[in-house]
Amino acid sequence: MADLTLTHVLSSLTSRDRDGHHLGPPTKRKRMEPPESQQKASEIPDHRVTASQALRLDCDFITVTVGQDSPKATFKVHEDAICDRSEFFRSAMKPEWASMREDPRVIDLPEDDPDAFSLYRTWLYSGKLAIMPPGAASPSGGSGGATNPDSQLSIDPRAADPDSHYHTLAYAYVLGERLMDKAFKNAIADVYVLYARGNPPARRYYPSNEEIRVLYDGTREKSPIRQLLVDIWYCRGKLAWIEKDQDLPREFLAAVVRELFKVREEGRNLENLSRPWKLTHAQYHEK
Repeated sequence: MADLTLTHVLSSLTSRDRDGHHLGPPTKRKRMEPPESQQKASEIPDHRVTASQALRLDCDFITVTVGQDSPKATFKVHEDAICDRSEFFRSAMKPEWASMREDPRVIDLPEDDPDAFSLYRTWLYSGKLAIMPPGAASPSGGSGGATNPDSQLSIDPRAADPDSHYHTLAYAYVLGERLMDKAFKNAIADVYVLYARGNPPARRYYPSNEEIRVLYDGTREKSPIRQLLVDIWYCRGKLAWIEKDQDLPREFLAAVVRELFKVREEGRNLENLSRPWKLTHAQYHEK
């Protein structure tokens, strides 16, 4: 009985011609898929690195004291991790230099900014720049700033200067210059370009006159970050920027005037100048 029923069911599923003869099961509709070469594979962030690229953490800590306040800000970092990235620390920890310090495992940076070194230490371990102001959404959708106070900038949102976290970028770039870490400096330059472009989640921001002074005072003549400052001023500069604060480096002002003369001689419209940082950012990297 079960066989008859099954036969009956199968028979009802087959196609018939006009005379009622069975034509077999209905033809399956062929599924059309694009060729494999036209299919776009999902993008997977590649976190693979070679062993030589990984942080070396099987080592002792060294102590870094930063600033001139008493007590100074104190940071603990893995010796191998920071020496692999910074030529300055690599040289400072050589026996012939370390032996000249009262404590060979303590390095003092009295001229640098503690918040800038905090930024550097976070970059060293995470490859991220914890520069977003408190409460701002990060590009990945999270909340700006980490829960660990040692891994974020010590910025008070109630401070009189709400842009103080931007100023830390300038001090951080100068720190990178002292520590001879090109990758860190290039990352800072990228952040300045993102702010100049107005990329979310941050608002558009151009370096302040104070930042210009800090960067010119702490970098060499051909530093690429200087070119970004000059580009911003000759393309987007406003009279109010210099009227409220005329104490700017002479080399900077001369470079801005030189670019404006070029614009005039080439007959370009000053109001419709293309902004060099809009399309490329690598020009502001140190090679």
